[in-house]
Amino acid sequence: MAIPTSNYGSTYYNTNQCFSFNDTFAGDLKGLSAQPCSEVIIWNQTGQILYIYDVGGDGSHRLEDHERLAIPAAAAASPLQPYVIRGITNANQLSAKTASSSGVVYWRTQFFSSNPSR
Repeated sequence: MAIPTSNYGSTYYNTNQCFSFNDTFAGDLKGLSAQPCSEVIIWNQTGQILYIYDVGGDGSHRLEDHERLAIPAAAAASPLQPYVIRGITNANQLSAKTASSSGVVYWRTQFFSSNPSR
């Protein structure tokens, strides 16, 4: 069986392009990269809790504590685990900040769980 090299002639269209990013986050809210995707995988390497917020339908950030995701810091007792956020159309729909000091966050954008048909 031949391995496809394009989507030509197919009703199935794979839009998947994966990109990896990292940036330093601190106590101020900052958006993730502007990269189209259907899911983001986040690794918290800040050494503290990382708070993730989504963007509200009116374009404002949801800053309520009960609406954010708190990703714990990696430690010997709780090794680094990725967190996956699905159901988005762009990574810039997510913003992050730490509890206080700065640290590095890694994330990967992809379409793995959402390969649409054309």
